[in-house]
Amino acid sequence: MSKKKLVDSKHSRTLESLQKIVGKNFATDRMEERYYYASDPSAEEPHTPEFVVMPETVEEIREILRLANREKIPVTPRVGGMTLSGLAIPYGGGIVLDLKRMDKIIEVNENSMYAVVECGVTTGQLKTYLEDNHPDLWFCQPHAPQSVGVISNLNIYGAGQVSLPYGLSSDLLNGLEVVLPTGEILRTGSCALGKGWVTKYCLPDFMGLFLGWFGATGIITKASIQLWPKPNLRDTVFYKIDTIEETEELLLKLCKSQACDDIYINSWTGTSTKRFYMPEKPEGMPEITLDVILSGKSQDELDLKKRVVGEIIEEALKNGVKVEEFEPPFMIKMGMLLVPQPLTFMDLMFGGGAEYLGCYIPTETLATAYNKGIDISKKYGFQYMQVARPFRTGHVTGIMYAFPFDKMNPEIVQNVLNILAEISDMAINLGGVPWKPSPTVQKTVLKHADPEFIDFMKKIKTMLDPNGIMAPGEWAL
Repeated sequence: MSKKKLVDSKHSRTLESLQKIVGKNFATDRMEERYYYASDPSAEEPHTPEFVVMPETVEEIREILRLANREKIPVTPRVGGMTLSGLAIPYGGGIVLDLKRMDKIIEVNENSMYAVVECGVTTGQLKTYLEDNHPDLWFCQPHAPQSVGVISNLNIYGAGQVSLPYGLSSDLLNGLEVVLPTGEILRTGSCALGKGWVTKYCLPDFMGLFLGWFGATGIITKASIQLWPKPNLRDTVFYKIDTIEETEELLLKLCKSQACDDIYINSWTGTSTKRFYMPEKPEGMPEITLDVILSGKSQDELDLKKRVVGEIIEEALKNGVKVEEFEPPFMIKMGMLLVPQPLTFMDLMFGGGAEYLGCYIPTETLATAYNKGIDISKKYGFQYMQVARPFRTGHVTGIMYAFPFDKMNPEIVQNVLNILAEISDMAINLGGVPWKPSPTVQKTVLKHADPEFIDFMKKIKTMLDPNGIMAPGEWAL
């Protein structure tokens, strides 16, 4: 039999086996479906899978991974595909495992404040469910399209409206259920004892084997996430500031006051209606707008927090900082208070490309990271747009750099890749780490990593995924 016939025979057998596991309607090799899963708006190259499969149960995932191991077929998990950094592109071809059908909200415990959800549950779905059934609670919801997966967001260390006081979504986990690449099931946290999902405390914690790996060590099928009391009242105040250096000084004090629910630092390009089409800042426009969100159980509590913030601003004014409170258009103010925020963040350009590189940096390096981001953007002919937010009371700050681009122009795509690498180098040299790095950026990260750290990553990958089938291309492992 010719090599082509052998390949065709294996392909047909694999498709038949996948359809037997999930049903004929949920496993396909049709080109129109495969094409959809081959790329995203990032600068990463597209890769077309051989099969698209939509399982509905943990048992189906187990059977698919056992098949993939026997046949040495790569597997790439996906929910919304919204990272804008190529993390759901099937670099090894093989099977794309679309997890949207696994969308059960299994439990909400109102007293101990947690929810147990499957891997296909979206942030919009959980938000609506809590509003309808548990209106006094909310979760760490990213300011992103509501098709984003809840578990996908915690797997990339995503942030939300509770991240300034409480931490990133990955900090707010009680436990995980994971299907390993070999088809085995691991539960970590109190769920490993079979009695409930209330906490990760007091047991060996294996969650780090799966967070930040982007599917390379297994498929998280269930998670217990912490919920938090939803405040009765929320309000926001807005400030104009001339320099990022003065903004950093204010940010450090605002974070430590513990009065703020959330803080946004926006470059002037983020507030301009023309955004990326203005190479120079208009005269009289401040470099930074600072948006401070406050909340309280009562008006008295809200007013107290406003006074705390006001006192910090008054002290800054006395010290010569040029900061001015202002009232934005009503719809902008209301938009800031909604979760997720419906505000436009990135204008797409002809060609449809979009990269959104975040870096988690020491808060005291914000001004340096901001100014160097401008220099790198201008070096390659891009307008800069930057947003920063502090997390965990200022223990770390996320700064995000946005780049829409023409994806059909190879020279521009290469410039974007160069920008991402240079910004990542810069952030790491400041003591930070790139957030949800694309495979291109992952190589930059590993260039800086301790060789023993990389060696340990390889050992973990080999132990959990001996046939190397899971998410090939992630972390260059």
